[in-house]
Amino acid sequence: MAAHLGVTCLSVYLTAVLLCYVCANKEKNIFKARERTNITLQTGEHQHNAQAVWIFGAENPNIRIATIKRSGEVKSDYEEHFRGRLLLDRHTGDLTITQVKTSDSGIYQFQSIGTKIITRDIHLIVYSLVPAPFITTTLTVINSSFTSVTAECSVLNSRELMLSWYRGTVRLMETSSPKLSSKLNLSLEVDVADGDNYSCVAENPVERKTTELLGKDIQLGNAENSSWCQNEATIRLLISAGVGLVLLLLLVDHIRL
Repeated sequence: MAAHLGVTCLSVYLTAVLLCYVCANKEKNIFKARERTNITLQTGEHQHNAQAVWIFGAENPNIRIATIKRSGEVKSDYEEHFRGRLLLDRHTGDLTITQVKTSDSGIYQFQSIGTKIITRDIHLIVYSLVPAPFITTTLTVINSSFTSVTAECSVLNSRELMLSWYRGTVRLMETSSPKLSSKLNLSLEVDVADGDNYSCVAENPVERKTTELLGKDIQLGNAENSSWCQNEATIRLLISAGVGLVLLLLLVDHIRL
């Protein structure tokens, strides 16, 4: 009985030591990538003549996707989702994923079992491509000398996307939303007199797209409005002068008679 109890205690002790050892050799890493690119998840350390496996899961790694046997044989066609997109280096254990998708985001766990046990978790986050933001402007003529310009910037939303207005290099305002299927919109009242360049920027942690709204273009539109107002006033003045001349001639003719 005592011997059996001693064996049980020894097993528990060895299990605890093994777990501590595994935890001590377990590294965590975050890898961010843009979709449709090729990425390589590095193991950091792979033992010679060791058996290795890559496991994947959206939240917890539980699906085997690639293995290296002690003989050096590599297999990476376990999952249809990754079929034809995984390249496993049998010497380093590094895993390359080609043409990554947003659905590839999740936890990738590498395990190398040889003279020691090495475990490493890599959290992969794949971001959607960022489209260039679209700008529309609305000009409102207040009077002959002042025009109000409203510029609205919009872009299709995606993971961790932020939409911002800049004047030069200074960020004026920004917006974001957790609703990924929605559109982001951001309006700005533009001062046409300052002559600065404005730009709308859509960005996530791995990509940035910019659409510019040049101040000179806004001023040109304003100048065209002002020119049109001046031309209209000139035409009215000429018409009034013509009418006045006709009336004067009629008056002179009437006096003659």
